[in-house]
Amino acid sequence: MAVAEGRDSEEAVEARRDPEAILARLREEESAEAPSGRGKLKVFFGYAAGVGKTYAMLQEAHRAQDEGADVVVGYVEPHTRADTLALLDGLEVLPPQAVQHRGIALRELDLDGLLARRPQIALVDELAHTNAPGCRHRKRYQDVEELLRSGIDVYTTVNVQHLEGLNDKIAAITAVAPAERIPDRIFDAADSVELVDLEPTDLIARLEAGKVYAPVRAKTALAHFFSRPNLAALREIALRRAADRLTRASTGTSVPRAEVGEDVLVLVTADDGAPRVVRAAANLAEALHGTLTALVVEDADEREGDQTGAAKLRAALAVAEDLGARVVTLSGDDPVMPFVHYAATSGIRQLVVGAQASRHRWLRRLDVDVRVMRAAPEATVTVVPAVDAPSVLRRLHAWSGFTPTAADAGRALAAVALATAIGALSWAVSPATSVILMVYLLVALLLATRADGFLYAVLVALGSVVAYNFFFTAPRFTFHAYGLSAPVIFAFLLAGTLAASSLAIRLKRQAAMAARRSYRTEVLLESSRKLQAAATLGGCLETAAAQVVKILDRPVVIYQADAAAPGGLRPPRVFDVPGTGGGDGSSTALTAPGEAAVAAWVAANGEPAGATTDTLRETRCLYLPIRTADTVFGVAGLVMEDDCDDFGSFERNLLVALLDECGQAAQALTLAAERRDLSVKAEKETLRSNLLRAISHDLRTPLTSISGDADMLLASADALDDEQRRRLLTDIYEDATWLIDLVENLLSVTRLDDGAVKVRCQPELVADIFADALRHVSRGAAEHHLTVDVEDEFLMAQMDGRLMVQVMVNLVNNAVAYTPAGSSICLSARRAPASEGDRVIIAVADDGPGIPDAEKARVFDLFYHGGSGGAEGGDARRGMGLGLALCRSILRAHGGDVTLTDARPHGCVFAFSLPAAALPAEGGEADER
Repeated sequence: MAVAEGRDSEEAVEARRDPEAILARLREEESAEAPSGRGKLKVFFGYAAGVGKTYAMLQEAHRAQDEGADVVVGYVEPHTRADTLALLDGLEVLPPQAVQHRGIALRELDLDGLLARRPQIALVDELAHTNAPGCRHRKRYQDVEELLRSGIDVYTTVNVQHLEGLNDKIAAITAVAPAERIPDRIFDAADSVELVDLEPTDLIARLEAGKVYAPVRAKTALAHFFSRPNLAALREIALRRAADRLTRASTGTSVPRAEVGEDVLVLVTADDGAPRVVRAAANLAEALHGTLTALVVEDADEREGDQTGAAKLRAALAVAEDLGARVVTLSGDDPVMPFVHYAATSGIRQLVVGAQASRHRWLRRLDVDVRVMRAAPEATVTVVPAVDAPSVLRRLHAWSGFTPTAADAGRALAAVALATAIGALSWAVSPATSVILMVYLLVALLLATRADGFLYAVLVALGSVVAYNFFFTAPRFTFHAYGLSAPVIFAFLLAGTLAASSLAIRLKRQAAMAARRSYRTEVLLESSRKLQAAATLGGCLETAAAQVVKILDRPVVIYQADAAAPGGLRPPRVFDVPGTGGGDGSSTALTAPGEAAVAAWVAANGEPAGATTDTLRETRCLYLPIRTADTVFGVAGLVMEDDCDDFGSFERNLLVALLDECGQAAQALTLAAERRDLSVKAEKETLRSNLLRAISHDLRTPLTSISGDADMLLASADALDDEQRRRLLTDIYEDATWLIDLVENLLSVTRLDDGAVKVRCQPELVADIFADALRHVSRGAAEHHLTVDVEDEFLMAQMDGRLMVQVMVNLVNNAVAYTPAGSSICLSARRAPASEGDRVIIAVADDGPGIPDAEKARVFDLFYHGGSGGAEGGDARRGMGLGLALCRSILRAHGGDVTLTDARPHGCVFAFSLPAAALPAEGGEADER
């Protein structure tokens, strides 16, 4: 070992002297660390097809390859341009992946092949491209993100019309809304953007020459999208957007946006024009250098069957998240007041809402934008025309929950019939119309608590007026009404019944919504408590899964991350909804290899995937990572019924909050385990250093004495008389015996701590234990007065005699070592009082200087040496601080402990107790009492 260490040190010195070795080592470390970092993205940006983006990208690839970079063409659109295709010569081209879709073979980027090849730079054309069904990701920019996460630099191309934030502006100019779009964050986060520019006149000339499209397609393009005004406008937008990116980058690196800008709040609704409103709000937030918050107001009527509205809302929220907005969900029947109150509470003064074009001026007063401006006069309200938004009447119809059901019609009919019957009885007793009116109102209000929609309120109001007119208005049993007050009464009954029923239905729905949200909030709080109480990572993940099942009422699959397991994940666990069984084979389907592969991808990339996402969407579950900023602890899979299945924005926020909290709890457990490991390592290191220090200090004296005495015997054997020779041999023997006892103590402590020593208790005479111990005490005991005080010579106790002799020897030696010569040391044994049970109390007392109170708690610690007046202070050079620690370990193995008290007038008493035992009966064994 010493030779190897010396060789290593010589090599290290040689490496430090050689600068070339240092440079080589640095290059190796850089090459080893490069894959773990994130790759760099370079975007070749243009305003239209044909300006030369792909050509410029290939030229840059040749320059990088000439400089020694490893370049691979992942995918380049198969253009018919000869000069562009010629640049592929000399570059390694990865064969595209063939995907069959509806009988057509499509060419797509081979993402797995590119990841396996792992070049330094990958070329991926058409960043906004939508992948064919069956590819891992829905969009190509998601492929690029995965390449960047794996440490591969990417060159790519994109046109200005494909940026999400400019979609509405470009659609207004060109009358064409591009279907393929990328989030602005991808463009803004690029490490480098190269603007590829070409005069519109030159681009039109290229089109006419057939260098961009085929001649037939080129004529159509020139007549529509590629008209001269359109190209000039697109070029200006591209130049402005490239300049804006530089401004945004400089702002983001100097001062946080929240400190220099003004925040924007946008109301997101389930309308066709909602994405347009969100984009306008995002552009406003960018212009004001502020943050964007998207607010959704959920109706108390959940309208579970309204799949169209839910899909529109999901699309608008997806646009908001792509544009970097924070999504907030509130509840209420009317979106205006929650929207305004949230803005006032958060201090946001820039509000954005969509406008609806009402045909009638009086309906304009019901529109959201007008009501927001009236409710928040202190705020700046930006109204965005929602071109495809539904009319006000349609929106009010959807918000009102006016869904005709047979149950509501039956309840309305029953309410009218019951009120009429009660009214007839009241009329027979006393014909008072005022009482009958109140009966109709009361019955309508009582049955409204069981109604499902506002159809009940309308029917019961109309039915009450008709029944009252027919049965209780003169002339009775006709639909005629004579008297000037009849229209007023009818109007009062109609309005009162309608208002009371509507209010009762609304209160019922709000109560149901409040109860549902209260339950879910309680589950979230309960989750926080349970996650904090979890002791292991597996328990933490199981708690999160059980709480998700409670919140969403759907099965959940949990995978725990484990680097040593296949695919980086342990076998999954399925948590079914209580009461649904789970024996129908669904659990097997949820843990199929295809599902597990998607979960493994999520664990490796830290991004959501699966159903309802744009990545590996052909699965039954939506897979979400349970993670912190830099570590994935597990994956949660939520069963989704179909691609349109969604559990609402509020539930999604709860889910994200719960999984984030689970990630934080898992990180806390990991950090706690790391702290425990560090503490154990520190304790072991302290023990090691103490042991080495003690050995180097305490063993030096006896070893030096043995060596010196032996040297004298060897060098002067003939000159020494018998007495001198005997004294030297005696010193050698005593020092060697002391070393043997020391090593025995060390081994005994180690065996007891490891559980290797088994305590075998049996009845033993205490007097015999004392006598045996006094025969093995140190030679210094002869300079002290040792006495034995046993109240009964036949006093017996249950003990392991061998170990107990060692305890007594150590206690006596401790008293001998730390009391002056001539001190008294007494070994005593007596029965304990009856109140303390049938036990024997054994003590070792001395009349030495005693132990200070500050040191009493530490005298039983390993390797502890007290002060000059302490228990281990007198002859510290002859003790390692093991004796008392060993006594405590042995007595604890016996089920007891050793105590330290002061003797009177001075000195200390070490005492412990053992179970008493009786003399063995004649011909029998001892009875343990």
